[in-house]
Amino acid sequence: MPRRSRWWWTAALVVSTAGLAYDLTLTGAGFGWFSFGYCPARDLYDSATRLWWPARAYLPLAWYAGLPGIVLAFLANWAATWRGRPRAGRVLARVAVAPLLVLYGLAPLAFAADIARDTGCLERWGGLLGVRLFVVPDAVAAAAALCVLAAVRVPGHRVRRVLRSVTRHRWPRRAAVPLAALALVAFLPVADLAVGDIARRPCEMHTVEGSASGAVDVLPFGAGEREFLCAARTSGGFRNVSDRDLLAYGHAACDAYRPGGADMYLVAAICPPAEADLRKRKAAEEAEFGAWKAANQRACDRARHRPLVRPLRVVRALMGTDYGIIESAETDDAFDDGLPDRLRAGGLVAALPGHLMILTHSDFDNCLTAELYRRRPPVEVKGWDHVVEVGYESPTGHIELMDPIAGMSDLPNLAFRGKGHYRVRVHYRKPDGDPGTTQDLLIMIYPGGGRRTVEYRPGS
Repeated sequence: MPRRSRWWWTAALVVSTAGLAYDLTLTGAGFGWFSFGYCPARDLYDSATRLWWPARAYLPLAWYAGLPGIVLAFLANWAATWRGRPRAGRVLARVAVAPLLVLYGLAPLAFAADIARDTGCLERWGGLLGVRLFVVPDAVAAAAALCVLAAVRVPGHRVRRVLRSVTRHRWPRRAAVPLAALALVAFLPVADLAVGDIARRPCEMHTVEGSASGAVDVLPFGAGEREFLCAARTSGGFRNVSDRDLLAYGHAACDAYRPGGADMYLVAAICPPAEADLRKRKAAEEAEFGAWKAANQRACDRARHRPLVRPLRVVRALMGTDYGIIESAETDDAFDDGLPDRLRAGGLVAALPGHLMILTHSDFDNCLTAELYRRRPPVEVKGWDHVVEVGYESPTGHIELMDPIAGMSDLPNLAFRGKGHYRVRVHYRKPDGDPGTTQDLLIMIYPGGGRRTVEYRPGS
């Protein structure tokens, strides 16, 4: 075995062993994250994981960061070379490490492509921690496989010798022109089905105000053929259809369009009747949503609380929640402190230093009133279904109650004394109608020490 090959085999075994050791340091590690943005290589990587993760599980050569595959390639090459068949050894080594390049090479290549295109894609990959968990182990295994290929590489002078022996014959040169012509003829049907330029670019969106969840990105209606193609490509249902044929389909669907048709959203960009129908539907939805919010606001106005003593400040808000949770989280530790479990046990309100959570019904809007007092207000239980008071320590002086999914609030900072200890008394009244009516929530906050929880009126 040449010295060059021995060095490359040593590098392959050392790198693969280091990759296994690195994987063992990650045992039990994991994290979750939310990310947004268009990073095509990351999307490809996510789609491919459905295929290669089962392959990793059932292919022993890919276990332990690919170390079995590297060892098998080395043994096969060494045995074949010892028996005087180096060519067979090179082939066996390449076959052994080819799955490792496929299974471990995509992640580093996809990451490099996304970062070269847009450095903001680092967040899409989970930041530095995500790279350490997902990209680095695969990159090490792929590097070990490349070292194997370098170890069994045929020297350049041998390649040139083989090429010269082939080009001495006349048949390759005579066959080159007919083969080129046949290739062009063979690919003409495929070229006719080319999807076109739209499929290779991200859709151009613009931001508008949505009916229920704030600003959303949509395709503008009536913007022409390019927007129609963009929307159709985004739906994923026309991957093998050319731009020309897709436009023909869209115009035919427009000619056959009837009000309320299923193709309304797809063809609106190139079909004036569908666009007008869609605008009417959107306007009706907005009007219905506005009327529903106005009715809820009137119900809140009628149910205003009359305090027994004058508060320092009163703030009100009509607040909806995705999961019935209203919370204030002042520190990063609040997202993993176990407070949701304590809240489910208590039923209405729970608190830890820097973290306050209130539980209501997720199907109803909350008529929320917050009253701030300099000293302890009188206890009120009449007319309320559940009243609980807890102690709360504010380490930063920011009590900002909000729906954690929406991440925003119409309420100001309720820690009017800054950092320190507060008592938070929560009053809850059940809704008395069908979904769409409101539930009442009164929160009294005043300075006070102690973490004791007092349930003035137990809830059912």
